[in-house]
Amino acid sequence: MTETFLPTPLFGHFQNPGYEFLLGIYWMKEAQVIGSSEKTRYYLPAKALLSACNAIDGYVDIVGSKVDPQWEPIDEETVPLKERLTGIYQSLNLPFDSNQGIWRDVLLMFRLRENLSRFALSSVYDAKEGTVVPPIFKVVSQSYPIRRTHAIAEEAIELLLSISK
Repeated sequence: MTETFLPTPLFGHFQNPGYEFLLGIYWMKEAQVIGSSEKTRYYLPAKALLSACNAIDGYVDIVGSKVDPQWEPIDEETVPLKERLTGIYQSLNLPFDSNQGIWRDVLLMFRLRENLSRFALSSVYDAKEGTVVPPIFKVVSQSYPIRRTHAIAEEAIELLLSISK
């Protein structure tokens, strides 16, 4: 698991919300192995994808504030991830290519998050067995199983942490 790069004090300790979301994905991986209902088949991969995106957002904000003295905590809904990553890479005088490697995978995952956000996650969680599941949840479970989502998040976070040292 990635290191806990902790920016803000909480009860005498530091907390990184990105790290907390990453921890949740570990739980979801274990829960999916145990269960085989539609809830675990469709709900958990979608929840893991959302958690991975939130984890990456958290680390982007932390690294951004570390490398750019002008960095303001950014509302991810108004400033796209690609723009925030570009700012980090520019602050570090590094080239940024969003069309290949891990950032391509991350940006694809974030686009899927936007599509997924149009649906209430609770509608899948509360669905009875045999209920028709919206196709987007099936796409997520097939294209982004929890272990893949987790691997993408970890790799992106590790890269962010390594370039910011």
